[in-house]
Amino acid sequence: MRIFEIVFPREKSISSHSCMCATVVASTASTAFASCPNSWQQIGSPPLHQEEFKPLTKEAYHKYLADLDIEKLYETIVETIKASEECWPADGPQDGDVASYAGLFGRLAWHCSGTLRVIDGVSSGGCEGGRNRHWPEREWRDNANLDKARAILSQVKQMPRYQQLSWGDLITFAGTVGLKASGGPAEKFCFGRVDDEDGRKSIMLGTEGIEQCEFDNCRSMSPCENNFHWPEQDPKDDARCNLTQSNGRQQGSHSVGLIYVFPHGPQLRADQPDFDASQLHQRSPKLSAKEVRDTFQTRMGWTDQETVALIGGGHTLGRSHGNCASLPHGSSTKCTGAYTTSSGYEGAWTRTPSQWNYDFFEAMLEHEWVPTQSPDGLDQWGPKNTMGKFANTFRLTSDLSLVNDPIYRQWAITYKNDHNRFDADFATAWFKLTHRSTNHPRDDDLETDAGKCTDFKFAKSISV
Repeated sequence: MRIFEIVFPREKSISSHSCMCATVVASTASTAFASCPNSWQQIGSPPLHQEEFKPLTKEAYHKYLADLDIEKLYETIVETIKASEECWPADGPQDGDVASYAGLFGRLAWHCSGTLRVIDGVSSGGCEGGRNRHWPEREWRDNANLDKARAILSQVKQMPRYQQLSWGDLITFAGTVGLKASGGPAEKFCFGRVDDEDGRKSIMLGTEGIEQCEFDNCRSMSPCENNFHWPEQDPKDDARCNLTQSNGRQQGSHSVGLIYVFPHGPQLRADQPDFDASQLHQRSPKLSAKEVRDTFQTRMGWTDQETVALIGGGHTLGRSHGNCASLPHGSSTKCTGAYTTSSGYEGAWTRTPSQWNYDFFEAMLEHEWVPTQSPDGLDQWGPKNTMGKFANTFRLTSDLSLVNDPIYRQWAITYKNDHNRFDADFATAWFKLTHRSTNHPRDDDLETDAGKCTDFKFAKSISV
């Protein structure tokens, strides 16, 4: 199956280009973040070919990795996870938990790796290359505020012993460290991802915003030329991208700028049996399950079991942000911390978003969820029992799809009842997600190529 072929334009002269080094959702977020050292932003979201620490060749990088002290790197990242920065506070306290960047680093690693798709047995995308720090990926709306995650992580990158560590390795390792240090399952990690100098290899994945494009003849591929609505879906709702676009490019997600699906799910037509005019919105978890399977399985190559494990584990730590609208009028506080907006959805999935737990499936299987909206106005779901133990958590429509599809539901029940099975299956899926790429299409290719791995046995006494 042919992947999109593109003739790359001539690069603009650096001297004539005004660099935009941070992707922000709102101007308030940009203002608040300005107090952080500018060098953090420049390192995490560099101008074209102006990286302070240039990517190494594969041979040179493997030589560097031979002397890498993995345990020391682990400890350094754990300290970074625990040290909340005033300019971009760590999550946790707003949900009654300790401050931790584990969820943020996990999201960064997932979104960098989530471009992985296996079509006709061929792997492409993935975090190798570290292109999340370059256009076009850094201007996708699904990556909002991940420039802040890279900026905070740049404190590690600036240390002399880690200046040659690739962003692809640093991002995926930091996400895995966040899981392990928070009590989650991480059994193995291998290094060896070589960075790219720019993001041109990601253009085939789709371009959304073009403000940060540093090439000539920049154009947006959003919205997709070839798109569709589900038969049961409101025709006024967001159209979904077809897999194959008119120029032969294959669109993995349902919208350019998203990693997978629309989290709020499809809105039902008024003539559908499940349409309930008394509810706050008409998003359908059943229909959402169809598009979760279309993206994760058909377009990305994940099995149903892997899909449920990945979403469940990925939505255990951290939270979603859509609370800028709650900022008190006239407040001198900016839209950071408890008032951050990234995706626009608001809330933590679990009661302890800084510590690994098993709330995700239990809450959906044993409690009823009703339509709600985030303070920023996006459709989501909350527990019907507003006084119950999950009262302060939320769900996306795509989350609830996992208990509204018969196959997904059986896996959800399995994971609710067998935490060891859930941990093992998530760890396996996470390893696959973060280790496969175009250049290393199989799970063990990095280990075979670079031979630098860890089983985290040293990490048992270290925790967030």
